[in-house]
Amino acid sequence: MTLPISAEQQRLTALRATGLLDTPPTEEFDRITRLASRLFDVPIALVSLVDADRQWFKSQIGLPVRETCREDAFCDHTIRTSEVMVVEDALQDPRFAANPLVQGPPHIRFYAGAPLILRGHHHLGSLCLIDSVPRAFDTAQQRQLADLAALVMAQIDLQCAAARLDESTLLPNRTQLLQDLHGLCLAAPGEQRVLVLLELLPHDGIMDAARAIGMQPIEQLTYEAGRRLAGFVGSQSRVYHTGVARLALVLRDTDGQTVAQFTQQLLDTLAAPLSTGSGIVINQRRRIGLAPFTLEPADAVDSLRRANAALYHQPMSGTAVCSYDAAVDLSYRRSYELMASIPRALMAGEFRLVYQPQFERASTRYTCMEALLRWDHPQLGTVSPGDFIPLLEKTTYIQAVTEWVLHTALAQVRAWEDAGLEVDVAINVSPRNLEQPGFAGMLRDAFARHRLAPSRLEIECTENAVLTEGPTLEGIKAARAMGVRVALDDFGTGYCNFGCLYDLSAEVLKLDQALIRPIGTDARALDVVRGMVQLGHTLGYRLLAEGVETAEVFDQLMELGCDQVQGYYLSRPLPPAEAFAFVHRWNRLVTLEQG
Repeated sequence: MTLPISAEQQRLTALRATGLLDTPPTEEFDRITRLASRLFDVPIALVSLVDADRQWFKSQIGLPVRETCREDAFCDHTIRTSEVMVVEDALQDPRFAANPLVQGPPHIRFYAGAPLILRGHHHLGSLCLIDSVPRAFDTAQQRQLADLAALVMAQIDLQCAAARLDESTLLPNRTQLLQDLHGLCLAAPGEQRVLVLLELLPHDGIMDAARAIGMQPIEQLTYEAGRRLAGFVGSQSRVYHTGVARLALVLRDTDGQTVAQFTQQLLDTLAAPLSTGSGIVINQRRRIGLAPFTLEPADAVDSLRRANAALYHQPMSGTAVCSYDAAVDLSYRRSYELMASIPRALMAGEFRLVYQPQFERASTRYTCMEALLRWDHPQLGTVSPGDFIPLLEKTTYIQAVTEWVLHTALAQVRAWEDAGLEVDVAINVSPRNLEQPGFAGMLRDAFARHRLAPSRLEIECTENAVLTEGPTLEGIKAARAMGVRVALDDFGTGYCNFGCLYDLSAEVLKLDQALIRPIGTDARALDVVRGMVQLGHTLGYRLLAEGVETAEVFDQLMELGCDQVQGYYLSRPLPPAEAFAFVHRWNRLVTLEQG
């Protein structure tokens, strides 16, 4: 029988799934090749695995190399049949007479190979015999070689099975789960199932326990839970150990009420304390993630990811059972895609800055621009800052992005000044930037590069950064010592109380738009802002209000004595050229009016 060429990719996938390629020699296979060499009195015996462009030898007797080119391999012919292939004299066989392995070392004249067939389907390679002289090879000898090949396959099957069994719990592992899901897809295509994923301990609990007592008690806990769970489900499902303190099973019944009853009974089964074998009690926080799926290959494989996602849909709610939510998952995957795209965005120039002018009450001029980061994603379009900036702050890329913002903003200030507009710039800085040892040096280098005084820059920080002792606060103090202004962003919406204002490391309090927007219609909101402005001035701070969207609110803030304001009533965030034209025109008019 000749194998169809279309099966080649499946064959290679099966070969690589064995995990045997490029592994060290092992006695289990060497014992068989030694036996074959002695039994058939040949100088060379090999366990050959045929990869995409090579044949690689898991075991070799009498041959000093570990692999040869597939194009020259006799075994490439053997895997295309299910029978033993015999070449009694290669020089007399037109397929092989000119082969480099015949014309040169090891000077093959005789070859016999029995195919190694995985689960009756995938031809992985062969157990082969080689001699440098012609030989006959009768039917009885061919049967003996086939029997030895069966021993090789038994060893391969054993190693594959071991690779699908978790050593600590003796339960089938994630690899076996995926294999079984594949089998279900073939047996009952299109039917519905539910993957149940049980988490015995959350990730932080695992890390804490491993740090304090090691992994053995956690493994014992998982073993005990698996044993108890297997007893509960009986023949309904296999129980799989898919990760640290993670167990999974597949439910045939997908009815919502039935699944709910099952999961509650499952939790009840595990309610009694589980032994760790060491007398140590581990505080479990069991949760279950449910992922319905269709027995179709792609959907079945993805079910484990979706069940894992379900565990984290409501991580703080205390809910023990969480079902997969496609909308929540889509949002998370989009966020992950954005986070993974940040390095490319920096290199490809997808980030840009827009500038929102800040109006100064005393001079009636626009004296500063807030630089705001925007992202033009090639697939997702313009990404909202609220979507990507919180993600950015979780990554190490925040350093590179902030440095880019700093240099881009200062370069723009220099360009404006060279064009006749003197205006400062404000940028947002993350606590992770401030705690970097090189933060102050980065500022100094930027000022020198763009020929600007430090007083031309204002950095906006959150309350947490300004109030937290340690490297973050040291970074702020270093910037202030240089002459950089510091603004406390979103003041009035966090936990900063008025008592903190006595020794705050900032010059400017930026009143959040949530406080500012209601003052045109809410007398109490107006009183609150009035009190903040008065107290801030008493303590020596400048007050900046953001979110000014109406003339009435603007007039009220001017009457209250608020030092600076910004918002859509005055100007939306503008591209650099438009920001220059707007501010330059206004400031010139003010200069002309003041004579």
